[in-house]
Amino acid sequence: MRCRLAVPMLLLVLALTGCQSAQVAPQRESIRVSDDVTLQPIAPGVWVHTTYFDVPDYGRVGANGLVVVSDKEAVLIDLPWTDEQTAALFDWIAENSGATVKVVVPTHFHRDCMGGLAEAHRRGATSYGLDKTIAFAREDHLPVPKCPFKLRTAIHCGKEVILLAYLGTGHTTDNIVAWLPRQRVLFGGCLVKSLDEQSLGNTSDGDLTAYPITLRKMQTAYRSSKIVVPGHGDWGGPELIDHTLKLCSQKSPQ
Repeated sequence: MRCRLAVPMLLLVLALTGCQSAQVAPQRESIRVSDDVTLQPIAPGVWVHTTYFDVPDYGRVGANGLVVVSDKEAVLIDLPWTDEQTAALFDWIAENSGATVKVVVPTHFHRDCMGGLAEAHRRGATSYGLDKTIAFAREDHLPVPKCPFKLRTAIHCGKEVILLAYLGTGHTTDNIVAWLPRQRVLFGGCLVKSLDEQSLGNTSDGDLTAYPITLRKMQTAYRSSKIVVPGHGDWGGPELIDHTLKLCSQKSPQ
């Protein structure tokens, strides 16, 4: 799949309006892909993938991403931690939906978003990344997303459109979000915290002053969202953004 940039006006219209109403699906039992890869359906053609990795000083950490499938094409928003996990996820998608992963999108440069990028490239997937993410990946000698964009773009998956946007600094200086307007699903990634999180976590690559400003932009741009998926923990609704704003107010800039 070639790199394609979308018309900015289309992005704005689709971001501010939910094309159709969407029901918030209840938390369901996870589908086990492997010992450290699970899937959970959240909307027609949309799953949350969660992968687990032992992080020094933190223990076993689960990280979320999205799988979007339409017309035998699939897109991954955020990749698993490792190439092995990515291979298992690609294989499951092919075997269970008959779809081929055409595009992958890391939402920032940390390992829980792009650890499996090399495997995705080996399997022929095109990758999109914010220009800042690409710069950080090169600086850290990591695999680099192939298709750069600034601020906003759209990618297509069969009949679906997925809108990518950089709203500002928060968890990192390169964190983006992904919006599925038809399902009204917002992938906030590590910018957004689950309701059981009591801190903002690792913000060493972010900006605590800008963080709440970015979250308020998110509230405005995606006010029609029904499902909000954080980078870690359980998904929910727009209340996750409210919760993250409260956490920002509890942690003063250093």
